Amino acid sequence: MSNSAVEALDTLLNHVNASEITPLRLRDWHKLIEWCIDGSSYYWLSDGKQFHPAEGGQADFILKLSEDTLLRISEGKLPFFIGLWGTGDIQFEGSFGDAYRLGYVFLSDKRERRVIFISHCWLNINTRFPEGCSFAGANVPLIKTLLDAGLGIIQMPCPEYECLGLEKWLYGEVILDDIRACFRIKAEVVLKQIKDYQALGFDIVGVLGMNPSPSCGVTVAKGKGTMLGTDRDTSEEPVPGIFIEELQKLLNQAQIEDIRFFGVRRTLIGESDLDEKIVSLQAFIQA
Repeated sequence: MSNSAVEALDTLLNHVNASEITPLRLRDWHKLIEWCIDGSSYYWLSDGKQFHPAEGGQADFILKLSEDTLLRISEGKLPFFIGLWGTGDIQFEGSFGDAYRLGYVFLSDKRERRVIFISHCWLNINTRFPEGCSFAGANVPLIKTLLDAGLGIIQMPCPEYECLGLEKWLYGEVILDDIRACFRIKAEVVLKQIKDYQALGFDIVGVLGMNPSPSCGVTVAKGKGTMLGTDRDTSEEPVPGIFIEELQKLLNQAQIEDIRFFGVRRTLIGESDLDEKIVSLQAFIQA
């Protein structure tokens, strides 16, 4: 193997090992990889945290490519994943899963790995009550604010739709224990997603709820008693909604303490304070 090819492989190895994400992506993955460059072999060994040069042996899978392709990859002119799955410049022998996982180890693109969890109806107002929003399908200014900040948007399930129906026929008729149990099941979905993203080192900016929803309010909830069927009081209280309460309980039980919650008040027809709400959201994102 030529010196330039060896140098290119060493450059790739050092680049991958320098990434703080690599130990997360190599977790429990112990493999011997054979690079076959124009017929000459070079080996990497994964110890489940990093790659190391190896003397050789029975490789778990083999990558076959030309020196020109290798140089293009090391110089950043050809993404490894594209060479493997897009252009076919890299051939492999062995497990499909191993080749795919190695592609993720080399993954390098424009994503910032920052996400925010949002209440369902910020992105789909069709689940809200009649006259409950002044937009056609989504709160476009709020969603645009999140997109402009480079955030991945994770839409949480709508607990009211899931537990009460799309038209909320059961609103105020489901007893306390049943509605909380149903909301908790939906919150468990979000808990799992939070754990998954944290396990791979993503920055979770927070959970964006909708004040004063009896379900997804963060600092204010309106009519929780009416939803629970316990009273007819629809006044606002400085407490979280039922779904947010259940999610916070689950996070506490899982000893996940670094998730921030923020509530923005919904925008109804005739209200004109959206600009102020956007400013408060931007401050939360940047904090």
